[in-house]
Amino acid sequence: MRYIYIISIFFFSCSIVPPDLEWEDVTSDHESMLNIIGLISADSLRTSFVRVQRTLDMEEASDSLIRDTIGNNIYIYYTSQFIIRNAAVVVSNGVDEYIFEYTDFSFDIDKDEAFEEVYLYNGNDLNPQPGEIWTLHVTAPDGFEVTGQTIIPPTPEIFTEDLPDTFQIYREMEVSWLPMNDNYQLINSAHLGPIWDSYLCGIDQEYIISPQESSAIYRREWCDSGLNEPSWDEDILLFRLMSMDENYFDYFIKYSETEFTSSFGSGGSGRSFGIEGGIGVFGSITIDRHSMIMIP
Repeated sequence: MRYIYIISIFFFSCSIVPPDLEWEDVTSDHESMLNIIGLISADSLRTSFVRVQRTLDMEEASDSLIRDTIGNNIYIYYTSQFIIRNAAVVVSNGVDEYIFEYTDFSFDIDKDEAFEEVYLYNGNDLNPQPGEIWTLHVTAPDGFEVTGQTIIPPTPEIFTEDLPDTFQIYREMEVSWLPMNDNYQLINSAHLGPIWDSYLCGIDQEYIISPQESSAIYRREWCDSGLNEPSWDEDILLFRLMSMDENYFDYFIKYSETEFTSSFGSGGSGRSFGIEGGIGVFGSITIDRHSMIMIP
């Protein structure tokens, strides 16, 4: 029997320069290329998006200074040179094409996630289905062009009929789901309570599910909660089960610890998953959810 545990990844880095060494100028003949983060979501509460970046050579600054006048006020700020804001981004299912447009800021469908400097589809007819092949085509100034392909993963399913109506926080329960032959899944748990008490230690957990796995034991992890225990009157335990295509799994999970410094990989790592003509990832996901009341 498997157990659901918290997954915590910490990155540490340091740089020590002995006093007898001197800095030297570094030059490179590296050619800039596109770095794509594209996600097609078959979940009604998660927004599909594409982020278009480019790598920089050693002589380019990562930021540029912008002077903007709004009314009688002058604003001076820095903007990232990694981000490409004037690309043409088209996603297709082989029948219809969907044009994604650049936005500086937007909220996800259920308002719990914020997007910055990404391309989004503004229509309401984007409806990916399991097994479909979706493609990406990005063209940008200076001759940049990238294509991508993803296969929408199977729909995940939590077997809710096997779960109790309430979760007693000092006990454990078995959570089961529809196993998948080839696709990895990820299940996480979260505590939903009043805004002023949105975190309950030991409840938020995450577990990667290998193909063929069908269940795990969930229990609240031991922690020193002190005096911050909630009243339990309206506290909810939420499970989210996400299936993912191979591209998403490889980029964000399989190689994330050794290859990428962040999920958006500014500047890129040199790897590509589902991307041709550049680096990055074009993947897809879908999600199932279930919630229950927590009791002491």
